[in-house]
Amino acid sequence: MIIAHRGLGEPENSMLSFKRAVKRGFGIEFDVWKTADGELVSLHDPEIIVDGEKHSVKELTFKELKALAPLGVRIAKVEELFRKFPNALFNADVKDAEAVEDLPELIRNYEVEKAIVSTTEVEILKALRARDKGLKLAFSIIERSSVPKVPFLKRSLEIFALHVPIDGISYVGFANFRTLLKWVRGMGIKIGFWSYEADELRYLPLLIDLGDYFISNNPVEVRTLLARLKKSF
Repeated sequence: MIIAHRGLGEPENSMLSFKRAVKRGFGIEFDVWKTADGELVSLHDPEIIVDGEKHSVKELTFKELKALAPLGVRIAKVEELFRKFPNALFNADVKDAEAVEDLPELIRNYEVEKAIVSTTEVEILKALRARDKGLKLAFSIIERSSVPKVPFLKRSLEIFALHVPIDGISYVGFANFRTLLKWVRGMGIKIGFWSYEADELRYLPLLIDLGDYFISNNPVEVRTLLARLKKSF
């Protein structure tokens, strides 16, 4: 399965980009923040910049965020995503610890069956699991020091997946990278690949046997590549 990172096309993280992704058969990835009036919204960063001025997402109401044209057209409520795309695969990346209180309830209320909730923070994972034993939780690796935490997260929190940056190859080497992936899969943990700067189209053919899904910046190109690889076997 291919998940479109922040949607498909510009403006990213907008309802339009998510609609394009779902229409093309991709899952959608989005970051979650909570506004001052308690709305969960899809935005990548904790601040937005309009005309050179910074605005904190958490200090503004949803209405105030929408009023900050031209950015306002890009802001989508998480609730709206669940309502408009009931059959989509979602990857909700929780950046804001305060969102933990409401996100599991939204998933239950909208009966979202295909939702992966990910984060880079162990404490957020713990809080999510405390609120919902059935959530499919994923831990996103952003530094090497996170790797030793994986067995604990599987044992104590029953994480569903590990989100692994293919950029890690440049730090540990290709052979070691594959060995680590096999170690993770041996614990019964799914693997979702993502990329920060590494070339997806170069490395995914070498890792396809170890990945369960791909959180891609180039979902159309990746799907074409994977289809071509499948035909070659």
